[in-house]
Amino acid sequence: MFDIARQRSSQREQTRIADLMEITPSAARVLEIGARDCYLSRRLTARYAEVVALDLTAPTIQEPGIEPVAGDVTALQFEDATFDTVFCTEVLEHIPPAKLQQACDEIVRVSARYAVIGVPYRQNLRANRTRCAQCGAVNPTTGHLNRFDRSRLLQLFSGMTPRVVHLVGRGRAVTNPLSVALYRMCGYPYGSYDQEEGCIVCGATLKRPRVRGIQWLLCFVARALNQLQYQCYGARQPLWIHVLFEKTGSN
Repeated sequence: MFDIARQRSSQREQTRIADLMEITPSAARVLEIGARDCYLSRRLTARYAEVVALDLTAPTIQEPGIEPVAGDVTALQFEDATFDTVFCTEVLEHIPPAKLQQACDEIVRVSARYAVIGVPYRQNLRANRTRCAQCGAVNPTTGHLNRFDRSRLLQLFSGMTPRVVHLVGRGRAVTNPLSVALYRMCGYPYGSYDQEEGCIVCGATLKRPRVRGIQWLLCFVARALNQLQYQCYGARQPLWIHVLFEKTGSN
């Protein structure tokens, strides 16, 4: 089962959060997109008098300085330039590709000056795939639908200027065509089934399939190949890219 408290306490996650806080400027009003349980919204209250915490379902929080709201990043219900800063991390990788530019345009639109964006960096979307037992759909790890690097982020936020760009963490997951083929034959039994996200097609909770006989042997080969590849390449690769954008002409 997914345990958000355990995830947050990990050194890797604390490194990610510390870097985001480091590049985030102080001002009067901030919008956090994808607030979830408002963990980062609480951190942002040290820098902003007013924090608007937005998620698809309004977060359940009642704390001074934090206003929980329901909303969709692809169609934000705010006027232009409403917020000094828009803070959006671990969200854009989940947006359907056809709506990704629309989401980024909305962030630019409601920002008066800054946007803090955090996404996985050059993620291998073939690694840790899952298969839904209910509808049979093959899912990318943790529902990530988009892959990002610096050039793509700059293209998506062409109305803003990057002021700070950090590559954060080490240890990106890797895979290769042979491992992918073996996992596919066996039904992806070693994917990220303990994730919070459900199936991207039907929404069902993902359940890890059982591995028997020849499947175990094939998966053992696939895992060994991935481990060798990780030791040679993946362990040295950044996990995230964090960018502080400033709106063009906002000075």
